[in-house]
Amino acid sequence: MKQLSNKNNFVYLFFSLIIFLFSAAVVVEFPGSIGEDIFSVVTLMMLSVSLKSLKTDRTWKWSVYALITVFVLFTGLGKFFPHQFYVYFILTTLLVFFIGSFITASKQVLFVGDIDGNKIIGSLTLYLLLGLIWTMLYLLLLAMDPSAFSGIEAANWQQGFSRVAYYSFVTLTTLGYGDVLPTNHIAEFFVYMEAIIGVFYMTIIVSSLITLRLTALQDEKQGK
Repeated sequence: MKQLSNKNNFVYLFFSLIIFLFSAAVVVEFPGSIGEDIFSVVTLMMLSVSLKSLKTDRTWKWSVYALITVFVLFTGLGKFFPHQFYVYFILTTLLVFFIGSFITASKQVLFVGDIDGNKIIGSLTLYLLLGLIWTMLYLLLLAMDPSAFSGIEAANWQQGFSRVAYYSFVTLTTLGYGDVLPTNHIAEFFVYMEAIIGVFYMTIIVSSLITLRLTALQDEKQGK
């Protein structure tokens, strides 16, 4: 891995998330344990890459180590001793990871430093993390109530991940194709909250980038 710096650290996390999402789509084409095992390995790699990509304090770093341990433990237990209890732990672990990564990354992207390629990639990474946060929330809802959404067939979380992620990003961007719909009030709440935050994020990120650029230009003028 190339030496990490403030000029490239988000590139690794961004592409690991893209590979993670792509592998989720591939899993559907390989039903059964093989596809699920591949997805679990890719998920583990994505968690590991985040440790290198997000330059953060010891607290979050050790938290990620703990999350990786929990993920491996319950994935293994769920494989040999299937139980819905393990699914809740796995999904909650990934939810905590995506929320923590979003908070950590936002501190390095929003209203800090100047605009460069890494900052743009960081903004895209934050957007991906938002969609993934809601993906995990929807998967938890489906784990508790398989009929929470119409248009999503009941399946284990690995097989259903791609479809749920698709719906999450469609909602985040407010496209709303209508092929997947919430069927209860709790699901509806999370859906419209994601749409609101998706629009709000675009406003925040645009204002952040403009502010960073104006500040940099002002600093350059003062330096002359």
